[in-house]
Amino acid sequence: MKISLVAPGQSSIDMLLKLVEELFAYEALPQKIEQTSQAIHQLLNNPELGQAWFVEVEHEGEKMIAGHIIVSYSFSLEHGGRVGFVDQFYLKPEWRQQGIGTELIPQIEHHLAKSGVHALSLEINIGNSGARSFYEKQDFVPRRQFCMMTKIITPEEVPLTIAS
Repeated sequence: MKISLVAPGQSSIDMLLKLVEELFAYEALPQKIEQTSQAIHQLLNNPELGQAWFVEVEHEGEKMIAGHIIVSYSFSLEHGGRVGFVDQFYLKPEWRQQGIGTELIPQIEHHLAKSGVHALSLEINIGNSGARSFYEKQDFVPRRQFCMMTKIITPEEVPLTIAS
């Protein structure tokens, strides 16, 4: 079985949206299709924001999309520059527990290192002990002194100002 990361193009946005919807259903997250669609378009049109990939599996001569991963970029003084954040990593149920993630993490790290990324972070559901165990085996370290917090804000349209 060969596992590859394949960047989606404009023609494959619907497939990426379908995978994101599957992830949201699996994690019992609220579906915001219009917001998600706009965010995917924004990500694909602005590579400085991050990277999306399909997880492609070649099995018995046939290529199939097994899932997707999305990494967004940020900046950290603590880590010395550009950092990545795994926003989504989803494998369809039939592709889990087959070593795909173990093979993909080094591929992702290699790609990100070539892009100048100094650290990679992610969050998992606190009750998902399987995911935690997997990521710890991949050398991710829980930061027990930290608590991820989020506040939803509504973006405002900023009027275009033209300097004269």
